[in-house]
Amino acid sequence: MTKYSNDIDYLMAAVLYLGSQNFFWARTPRHMASELSLGEDKLQRVFDGYPGIFRKSAKPSKNGQHFYSLQARYAQREGGDTAEPEQISHIAPLSDDRIKLLVDFVRTSASEEVESSRRLWAIWVAACAAVVSAATAILVAILKT
Repeated sequence: MTKYSNDIDYLMAAVLYLGSQNFFWARTPRHMASELSLGEDKLQRVFDGYPGIFRKSAKPSKNGQHFYSLQARYAQREGGDTAEPEQISHIAPLSDDRIKLLVDFVRTSASEEVESSRRLWAIWVAACAAVVSAATAILVAILKT
């Protein structure tokens, strides 16, 4: 299961790289992991786990892996052609404002997951304390009779 809070390091690296890279608008997990010194398997899992952020190409590369790009960057391709762009085509990097929007989205999503997890633990602890308290009250009532 993907969680922003578990994947934030790879999400940030991939968003910043794919959003600002001047030459490559899309990369395979193998090439990008090698270039950024990231784990290829985890990068593949992150790409596949967040399809709202990353777009998977229709056709695989020569090495059998698909290319991945940012959905926001892919949406910037020019012209009315909806066919899969060639790897050598150019799609302009995202503006700083759009990259910041994506980074803020990832960061906020990770923070909300952590906070939600904390609230869940607090509720769980309170429920257990209530059960222990009720069991103690019942035990005391039984022992008094």
